[in-house]
Amino acid sequence: MNAPLGRRTVLALIGAAALAPRLAGASTLDARAAVLARGFNLPDQVPARPSQRPDRTTLKWLRVRGMTHVRLPVRGEALMSRFSNPATIRAAIDDFNRAMDLLLGLDFAVSADMHPGDDFGHLHRADPDAALAALTEGWRHLARPIRRLPATRVFAELLNEPQTTDAIWRAQAERLAADLRADLPATTFIAGPAPYQRVEALAAWRPLDDKNIVYAFHYYDPMAFTHQGLTWNAADPLSRLEGVPFPTSRADPAMARLLEGLRARGEADLAASIDRALDQPWTKETIAAQFAPLADWSRTHDAPVILNEFGVLRFKAARAARLEWLKSVRETAQAHQFGWAHWDYNQGFGLLDEAGQPDRPLIDALLPT
Repeated sequence: MNAPLGRRTVLALIGAAALAPRLAGASTLDARAAVLARGFNLPDQVPARPSQRPDRTTLKWLRVRGMTHVRLPVRGEALMSRFSNPATIRAAIDDFNRAMDLLLGLDFAVSADMHPGDDFGHLHRADPDAALAALTEGWRHLARPIRRLPATRVFAELLNEPQTTDAIWRAQAERLAADLRADLPATTFIAGPAPYQRVEALAAWRPLDDKNIVYAFHYYDPMAFTHQGLTWNAADPLSRLEGVPFPTSRADPAMARLLEGLRARGEADLAASIDRALDQPWTKETIAAQFAPLADWSRTHDAPVILNEFGVLRFKAARAARLEWLKSVRETAQAHQFGWAHWDYNQGFGLLDEAGQPDRPLIDALLPT
């Protein structure tokens, strides 16, 4: 008599079945990309912020619940001598090693995401050559610990949302991938277009010459819904929005009332920008129409794709609308055999609630039981 299957084994089989059409003629790259099927972002670990240290028990629960992958943003400036001293670089590498030990020990696949901040972004816009040199140096530091880790479980994302033109970044990405391949001969890289890794931009991209690459895009449309009530920039009109619905259309009475209220309080420009965004209804069908050209691109180029950022701020969006958007995006990504990674873990977009506990209905929207 066969022993009963454990829950993790069942979940793994479910994930494999979902990707079976792509894996039918499975290449090594396809098999590696399969572990990116379902994931989340875990920021503020490299360098580590003690207040953001994740609870191991919660991470383990998420793995058992069905998450396969963690995208680990690494603040790039902490690895670049242009912005950091040797002690800061060593500390960041130590933080990276601790995070990788934790996540790999819990059986996650991990993508090390070079995710610099404003300082590098300013440099990239002002002096692209100097930025590429700094970025290459940062990767030299990170490649040393990565090459000691299993290439089947660890990925290297070249640069998050490059803050330059796509023409500049496309050439730089080619050079960086070629340079980094000498240090990481077996590691699968992750790359996407500048500056915001939008779905239509990736669908128009020419794949890199390196064949061991998964391609990444981000999705937050419509921003008036996903970013309503943002807190990090009081000057941004989105910080003054609340109650924006999903799904909706220009004909929706609730949306008509919202736009009328914005105009009445002197927010005519904001109302006009939202109205323009309503040229297409905000529905799952629109999401599917936006993703379809990228699915065609993926098949044409035999190039695996991951949606490795998407989410809705919890501050002002209606609870049911937030869950509906997440479910719609996740289902559409899976229908096109894209992996996905929710942004983020325990902050404004997070998988956890304000008490630091798993947000069960939200997780159910991402990982239906």
